[in-house]
Amino acid sequence: MVRPKARGGRQQSNAAGRKRKQRDEFFDEEDEADFFVQSGEEGAGSESEDEESEQEETAEEKRLRLAKAYLDQVKAIEAAEREPGSESEDEEGGDGGGSAAHDAVAGRLRDDALEGMGHLQRRLAHRLALPPLPRVADYGGAAACGGRLLRGHRLSVTAVALTADERTVFSVSKDGAILEHDVESGARQRFVASSAAGLGRVEQTGTEADWVKRGPRQSGAASLLAAAVSGDGRYLAVGGGDRKVHVWDARSRQYVRGFPGHKDAVTCLAFREGTHELYSGSLDRSIKLWSLDDMAYVDTLFGHQAEVLSVDALRAERCVSCGADRTCRVWKIPEESQLIFRGHCLTIECCRYIAGGAWATGAADGSLSLWSGTKKKPMFTMRRDGEEAEGAGSVGGDAATWVGSVGVCRGSDLLASGAGDGVVRLWRVADAKGGSSKALEAVGGVPVRGFVNSLALGRSGRVLVAGVGQEPRMGRWLRDAAARNGVLIQPLQLDPEGGD
Repeated sequence: MVRPKARGGRQQSNAAGRKRKQRDEFFDEEDEADFFVQSGEEGAGSESEDEESEQEETAEEKRLRLAKAYLDQVKAIEAAEREPGSESEDEEGGDGGGSAAHDAVAGRLRDDALEGMGHLQRRLAHRLALPPLPRVADYGGAAACGGRLLRGHRLSVTAVALTADERTVFSVSKDGAILEHDVESGARQRFVASSAAGLGRVEQTGTEADWVKRGPRQSGAASLLAAAVSGDGRYLAVGGGDRKVHVWDARSRQYVRGFPGHKDAVTCLAFREGTHELYSGSLDRSIKLWSLDDMAYVDTLFGHQAEVLSVDALRAERCVSCGADRTCRVWKIPEESQLIFRGHCLTIECCRYIAGGAWATGAADGSLSLWSGTKKKPMFTMRRDGEEAEGAGSVGGDAATWVGSVGVCRGSDLLASGAGDGVVRLWRVADAKGGSSKALEAVGGVPVRGFVNSLALGRSGRVLVAGVGQEPRMGRWLRDAAARNGVLIQPLQLDPEGGD
């Protein structure tokens, strides 16, 4: 039996509905009022923002302002380089003087643009005043050629990094020390690692594969094997046996951050020119890309079938690497692709960009090769018996002939190579017969006793820096007890009458 609904309940529900309707209308009116008030405030705010945006500088105006400032700077440099009486002569000469100044400014702008693209080639090698290779032994040592060996490392120096202004050199060694040397005075400062740096402490990043186990090339966890300094001299990056990339503030010598990720020792480092992008290579066969602006990991490049021993980069978003798999590889970062170039020797120890798409490599058989991105084989190879010279003495053996380091004066035809045979050789990158290829011509040498594990040439071509040790960089296959561990600073004399 269904109970009928009471009338009182229906009346109560109607009353409740009328009250709810009145309450909703009241709040709707308030919401509409608030909406108009807020919209009025937002409109006023947008008008003020529009006024501010109109007052702010646009992108085109900023580019125009920077271009004018750059032109003024170039004109000031050209005016300072001219003779004191040239300004009055230009005024008297009329259009002739103005056109000469205009041509000078245009020439400097052209050179700056070519240098930025990596295509500028200055002829410096023919202006060097050095003893020829057969007579290097007559000079007795680097001191006889005006060089200085800066001490401070207990064990072999493995890497050196020269700043762009050529005033400071950073060096690392197998003892784990990081030193800063002044090029002119020779004064040194030591980087003091805090507990946060964790230098020499290996952290496990996961289960190791069989091919990542400790091999004969790997040094101790405390050793440092690579160093690189950014183009503006702000950051110094080092790496070694603890599998991390350590970043320091090069100006204040304060530790910034360490990047884990590699599964084996870090063997090579290189900054991309004009940026804070860092490439690191390791014995784990990989190359990693880091951004120091964001202090973050970016990407990993896989492809090498053996240990990565050297990496270098120019201004473009690509790098070149080499290793113990008989190959050089050019990595195109935006395209996510790589070009493979196979050499004749099992181990390619080092590589350095010369200009544009050309680079030089040193191999374990004592050969020095020039490569181009348009050819799969080397353009030119200088064999071990190409130029014989007796330098400051050598311990002998096959390991002493390995070309373990190559240095390049960027934007020029000057190149240097080092091994353990007592001589740092300097070469001229010249055009081969026909002009379609390149070749190497010996310029001279500097006597150095010990293993030259790292080389750096200043952009001006007036200073050569070498990291020297009693042992090779990646192992202890030989030891030269007569050598001294240190950093060689060798001034290079350029003949002013030779011209560029």
